[in-house]
Amino acid sequence: MNPAVGLLMVLLRVSHAVETYCDGRQDGAQCYGALGGTVALQLMNNASEIPRYNWRKEASMANESTQIILRGKKNNLQSNTMSNRSVFIPGNGTFTINNLSRTDSCKFTLEIFDSGGKKTGCRTLQLLVQAPVSSVHMISECVSQELIKVSCLFEVGDSPQYNWNLTGDKTRDIEVLYRNTENSIIVLRQNISGNLVCSVRNHISQVSKEETISVCKDEEAHCNSREDGARCYGALGGTVVIQLMNNTSDTPRYKWKNKTSTIIWGKRNIYFPNTLKGRYLFFPKYGTFSIMNLSRADSGEYTLETFDSDGRNTEKRSLQLIVEAPVSSVQLIPECLSQGQMKVSCLSEGGDGPQYNWTLDGHTLTGSELFSGNNETNVIVLKQNISGRLVCSVWNRFSSLLIEKTISTCGFIFINCTFNGTQISGWVVAENNIFCVEPAAVANDVVDLLTVMGSVLAVLSFFLAVGTGFICAQKIKHTYKVEKDGIEPVYVEINVVPQQESQMEDIVEEVEYKQVRFKELPQQSEQAGEEPVYAQVHKVR
Repeated sequence: MNPAVGLLMVLLRVSHAVETYCDGRQDGAQCYGALGGTVALQLMNNASEIPRYNWRKEASMANESTQIILRGKKNNLQSNTMSNRSVFIPGNGTFTINNLSRTDSCKFTLEIFDSGGKKTGCRTLQLLVQAPVSSVHMISECVSQELIKVSCLFEVGDSPQYNWNLTGDKTRDIEVLYRNTENSIIVLRQNISGNLVCSVRNHISQVSKEETISVCKDEEAHCNSREDGARCYGALGGTVVIQLMNNTSDTPRYKWKNKTSTIIWGKRNIYFPNTLKGRYLFFPKYGTFSIMNLSRADSGEYTLETFDSDGRNTEKRSLQLIVEAPVSSVQLIPECLSQGQMKVSCLSEGGDGPQYNWTLDGHTLTGSELFSGNNETNVIVLKQNISGRLVCSVWNRFSSLLIEKTISTCGFIFINCTFNGTQISGWVVAENNIFCVEPAAVANDVVDLLTVMGSVLAVLSFFLAVGTGFICAQKIKHTYKVEKDGIEPVYVEINVVPQQESQMEDIVEEVEYKQVRFKELPQQSEQAGEEPVYAQVHKVR
């Protein structure tokens, strides 16, 4: 490897490592090091002032033995059993340990001797190796009576300590209703908002997270269990707030159980366990118990028992909690039936105990519009002639949704007549109907057909007349054959040009003559008595 690259990698590792310093010159010192990092321990001022010394690691378990790490005389270091990842500098008396592991957490002892080997001093040091805190985030949620529960969570870190600030100042009791023992969870009072900062630290690191908190709206399900046999409902994944009593300060002793397990028990304003982690939240001052992120397993019977100061049972009340899923989506599906009725299904997903209601154009469906079903079912059948804006509403205790669709008839008509001596009555498809058709309607159809055909013929005649006139307007060319006795026939081209007079019906032909050339044949003598033969013009058609 290139030496420059190797040096750069070493520097990067050192820069990212956590290094701590601890003064161990006082007996009983407590020092902290970061897991995977480096700790520098100040054992003495200068080893040259100490004739002899031993630095040993005490056994932390019964099956371990004491291990001597350092042994030396003044500036002469005789042995270092951790030389692979530690360095001792006699000149300033510091012992540095690299790449700390949890096994380095233990008690160390420095023994000092005089030149004759007599022990003159002994000091102990406790080294604790901790993982730094990292990846902190906050989770806020509305709980009972518009209160805000905020949790500060982290992924890695040993022995965390928490500090909360609201809009730049440390949170006060007038803003915070409840803190757990570790202060990782706080509950803010009503109408509290602003920038909330959670800082998490231990002896070797500190990180923080900021989040803007808004005022909560009361959207939880509430239940009053101060009467025996109460029934309460909670939304799946939501929160339910149960009013157990008015105020625990008036109750010497109490116990709140789910089925057979005890959730909380307490004496007046003190309850055990003194922290309710996870999904439970209890406020003795208000006597309310909240369950968050409800699951179906939370459904069941709960019991509250109260006792007097002597431990005698004074009251026992039960409560039935039912967890239901809200309606999450709904769709409307229409379907035409064989007799022209329309079946409409209102399908919902994710809801327990859904209820339905139907309206058409703003009014509740009546018997004159329904073929079967009613306004409280999810499937109805509409009569053949019903159309308009159909709305289906679906709801349960925790949600309400609706869907609408404009529907048309299925294309059926009602007929009632006598056809070929048979009485016919019922709903038929309009476009395929051949019954109960009035003759006048048929005659009208024939007239309409003839009218269309006449129009077509008129158009064709018009175009034919135009074409004929165009042809007549062109020049007419005729060819005539001229014969002369003793001469080779020559064809004469004669053009006949039509001329238009003031009256269109009179047409006079004008003959256009062109030069006629005759080719002379050999001369023959004219015989006596023969009459001359004149040229004949024959019109060739």
